[in-house]
Formats: sequence, structure tokens, C-alpha cells
Amino acid sequence: MASLVGDPPPLLEKQEMSQYSLFIDDERDPPRNDGRNWIVARDWDEVFACIIMHGMPTYISFDHDLGEDTYTGHDIAKFLVGFDMDGEPGFTLPEEFGYYVHSQNPVGRDNINGIFQSYLQFKANNT
Repeated sequence: MASLVGDPPPLLEKQEMSQYSLFIDDERDPPRNDGRNWIVARDWDEVFACIIMHGMPTYISFDHDLGEDTYTGHDIAKFLVGFDMDGEPGFTLPEEFGYYVHSQNPVGRDNINGIFQSYLQFKANNT
């Protein structure tokens, strides 16, 4: 029997995953058999628990509306850009980062695209 003394609780142990994709949606599931290693996050808390546990994903598929009275995909996108700008190790967007916005909300989709298009262009021009 393994001793529990000195072992960190499973939720606190960071388990780096090489190259995973994050699917953010409160209702839908990611596509199957597309070759991506998907982790599903239904809300703000699950997104950040995932990032804390596994680091930044190489690819994110965003929904905008994640339920009532909660943060949106747009809020998450802004926060991720802020993380990257801060440059904190383990919380920066990978060089091969990509994203897609699968939201059916056209305004929300445009807002998320606008944040990433502007920021990634700025980053490319200043590195």
C-alpha cells in the first residue's frame, strides 16, 4: 500500500500535457476523430483549472455564451491574452497556438476573433 504522506493531492499536482486542445462550451462536445487531444471545459472555472493542471493548450475552440450570469468566451479570451502579455512561465500562448470560434452568437464570435486577431498580429510584429 502506497503511503499518502508527502504525496500532493491529485488536483494540485500539475501534469503538463504536450499539445492538447481545449474545447470551451457549456453544452456541445468537440468533434470526434479529428486527431486532436481534446479536453472539454464547460465554464470559466473549468478553463482555468485545466490551464493550471496542464499548462496552456496549443489550440482552443471557443463558444461565446457559457450560460446565464457567468463569464463568456470573450471574457476568457481577454484573460488569456492578459496572461500571455504578463509572460508568466506556463501561462503564455505557445508559438504554435491556434484557435477557432464555433459560437453561434455572431457578435460574440466577432469579439473573440477581434481580440485574438489584433493581439496575435501585434505579437508577431513585436517579437
